Amino acid sequence: MAALKTLCIGLIVVMVVAGGVLPETADKARIIDGIGKGIFVSFGLVVLGYLAGMTGLLKSRETQEEGTAEQPVMADASASQSKVEITDRSVLVDGTNVMNWGGSPSLQVLTKVVRELQIRGLDPVVYFNDNVGKELTGKRMKPAALATELGLGKDRVIFAPKQVPADEIMLEHAVNDGLRVVTNDQYANWTEKFPKVSEAGFLIKGFWKGGAVILLGLGRSSAMS
Repeated sequence: MAALKTLCIGLIVVMVVAGGVLPETADKARIIDGIGKGIFVSFGLVVLGYLAGMTGLLKSRETQEEGTAEQPVMADASASQSKVEITDRSVLVDGTNVMNWGGSPSLQVLTKVVRELQIRGLDPVVYFNDNVGKELTGKRMKPAALATELGLGKDRVIFAPKQVPADEIMLEHAVNDGLRVVTNDQYANWTEKFPKVSEAGFLIKGFWKGGAVILLGLGRSSAMS
């Protein structure tokens, strides 16, 4: 780019000098015309180079902004997880999956599963996608409000940030802290990132039948009153 600018300036100087020194002949006109074309081409290349540089700069800034935008999202999830006290009785619950064990989103089914886990001495921490409130009640809910509905402490319910699947942050939490997950999901889309989902015993499966929760490997609950 610097060389083209220098060439363009040099040609302008040459054209000025030639215009003042050369005699008025047909050759002078051709020389001036040739120098002018050289200046035009050089200037055009300088402009193209400038535009290409600006395009690259804009793309670089967009990439940086996208990366910066993603960091706070995952940071929010990590911040929520850091507030959760984990014990040897802790178990994670895929709330988005479990609430559909009865065939449609149900707070009743979800509450029953949570209580059955507590009866067995387990400490459930429930993960949801951000839009769970609309699925359950038709309106948005805050984690603290849903925790109250489930009879849990407000730190035991975690909402995934917007546009972030709860599965990802929940599985990361489970793998990092050595926790099991209550769900019927096979997590086929996450086996490469989290191979542990394929290990026996990592997932606690179950279903809802006749008003009762059946958690495989943990026994059957009493019929719902």
